[in-house]
Amino acid sequence: MTAKKTTKKKVTKKAPAKKRDMKLNPEGKGGWQKGQSGNPKGRPPKAKCIPDLLKKIGEEEGTRDGESTKLEVVLRRVYSYALQGKPWAVQFIADRTEGKPKQSMETEVNFSGKMTVTDAMALVLDPEGKGADDSDE
Repeated sequence: MTAKKTTKKKVTKKAPAKKRDMKLNPEGKGGWQKGQSGNPKGRPPKAKCIPDLLKKIGEEEGTRDGESTKLEVVLRRVYSYALQGKPWAVQFIADRTEGKPKQSMETEVNFSGKMTVTDAMALVLDPEGKGADDSDE
């Protein structure tokens, strides 16, 4: 018997359908045609942040009769805690109705002559001139 010699054919892979069907630009090269977007749907929407989600949830109905939102139900609960004497609830209500008080700092600076902004700031932060670099002898 004589053995037949078999040869394997080279199989060429076809490009994926998208690339194969891609239109040619006017210069005959592959790629996008002039004025054609490479991303027609645009950038995907950004994930919503926590405050936005909380506002959305707060606007949902909070009572069965639909008269109050979830936010109103929560705030009524905070008021009831404040009436019970819970300090955090009183502070929460005060901060949001009256606003947080402004913090101020008084300082007195005495100097003569010209001074740079850096020197003035150093004097404000350390009025007695006891900088950290001065060591006691």
